[in-house]
Amino acid sequence: MSTEQTSAGLAISLSQSDLQSAGSVYTTSVAMLEKYRVKHSALLERAAESGEKLPKQLDDELMNWQVSAKKAVKFMNETRSVYTDKAHAFIKEFTALENTLGKELYEAIQKVRDRSAKIHAQEAAAAREKEEAELREKQRRIDAIAELESQLRTGYASHLTNVKQTILQVYSNTTLAQIEEAESAVRGFIGGTLSEEAWNAITLVGDASLVDEVRTEDRFAACSSHFTTEVTKYAEYILTLFPARKEELERGEQESAQAAELARKQEEEAENARKEAERRATEQAEKEKQQATVTVMVSQANREVDAPRAIESYSISVSSVDGWRAVVDYYLTNAGASPQELGKVKLDSMVTFAERQAKSTGEMISHEDVTYEPKYKAVARATKKKAA
Repeated sequence: MSTEQTSAGLAISLSQSDLQSAGSVYTTSVAMLEKYRVKHSALLERAAESGEKLPKQLDDELMNWQVSAKKAVKFMNETRSVYTDKAHAFIKEFTALENTLGKELYEAIQKVRDRSAKIHAQEAAAAREKEEAELREKQRRIDAIAELESQLRTGYASHLTNVKQTILQVYSNTTLAQIEEAESAVRGFIGGTLSEEAWNAITLVGDASLVDEVRTEDRFAACSSHFTTEVTKYAEYILTLFPARKEELERGEQESAQAAELARKQEEEAENARKEAERRATEQAEKEKQQATVTVMVSQANREVDAPRAIESYSISVSSVDGWRAVVDYYLTNAGASPQELGKVKLDSMVTFAERQAKSTGEMISHEDVTYEPKYKAVARATKKKAA
């Protein structure tokens, strides 16, 4: 519509002449009001002097003022209506334009965006659920592997301890007649290796599909190297004790104080090795779980940036009497209404309260006959673009 056409349409509704005439009518009405106000004040002053019981003559005058005032109001209304009706039509023309833009056109766009927002939200929820399920599986897998690794470390440490105990027993149980034979047996442990049979004999209890990921060739090589070093050092150390042990046996001392001390130390070392295995497994598991969680959080954050923001609300449907009981019970528990207020609260108001709680706190009524339906609404975002 052109500017000339728009101006002409408005002029038909309220012309310049109409505005001038309306001003004259308004001036007349103001003067009339002032006349009635003066009379009004005088009558009320006389009524105050007469007291609450009025003389008949004064009551008649008051009544006549009221009748005349009603007629004056009617006259004011009739004389201004021809202009105010046109003014209302004038306002309606503006309102129609505003409604077309602000409601009809705006809401058509809003419906398109709302449908899109709902799809984005549902896809985001599905993706989030999938990612969280994958994260739970990753965390379960990490925990399972950590447990198997802890068992492997503990099992290896136990095997190493048993070999050291065997060397110690050869040393501590020898007799004077067998001491050279025992010394030779201990020397035979120098350069000892971890056999594959002993490695595979370490019991791993858990997810069988993960055992091969834990009992690897690399770990076997590392443990084998460690085993050879530890056994060799221990055997060489025990060999240094044989001369003193021979002297003890020659003096008739069957029990070796050094052997007892070594046995005690071995027990401490075994316990420390077990605790260290658990600590390392737990520490590694927590590190891997944290990394997996961060990966999911980054993915979710990126998805939120790409998707349009939506205001989510809920609509509650109640399908049974028991469901309504649950709604009432939820309201009584959470609304904090006084006994006086409860008498005025309708069931629909209780439902509205529960819907608002679901939106603001995420808390919902847990009942099979109370159903929450999410609603999505795309919201306007501030942008750097200028309005068209």
